Amino acid sequence: MEKVIFDTAGFLSGLQNSFDKVFTTPLVIEEVRDLHSMGTLSFSMITNKVIAMEPSPSAMKKVEMVLREINDRSLTKTDKSVIGLAIDLAPAIVFTDDFAVQNVLMKLGIKFNAVRLGRTAQEIKTFTYVCEGCGRVYKEPKQECPICGGKIKKSVMKPSPKGN
Repeated sequence: MEKVIFDTAGFLSGLQNSFDKVFTTPLVIEEVRDLHSMGTLSFSMITNKVIAMEPSPSAMKKVEMVLREINDRSLTKTDKSVIGLAIDLAPAIVFTDDFAVQNVLMKLGIKFNAVRLGRTAQEIKTFTYVCEGCGRVYKEPKQECPICGGKIKKSVMKPSPKGN
């Protein structure tokens, strides 16, 4: 049976009441700050409906490996922890509205659902960084192009079909 995993959006929407058990990470719990969501989350944790767990070091290494593969440096520690937990608890389904998280989950073959947006990422994206001035391509993000001083923007390098 698939384990249900939430990022912060799941708790802010109160969606945990729709499931018998929800897993998340301590970093997600720290991000829930509005009073109503905190109250609901606290009650869910007291009744063991929500379980907060740290992902394993091996799962986090796998997350970092995939992020290097797709060249995405935009994910937060919290985002990475949710993905790591999904690796540890597989088979799992992650509830998130974050397209960057969905992109990594898709690359890993882990199921996901949107929380509020009603739409999800449809293809795996790999990123590169391009100077708006001279068009030079960089593998790493930079503030400005060392050649012409132009602004560097993150851009999609090559989409691949979902699940590949």
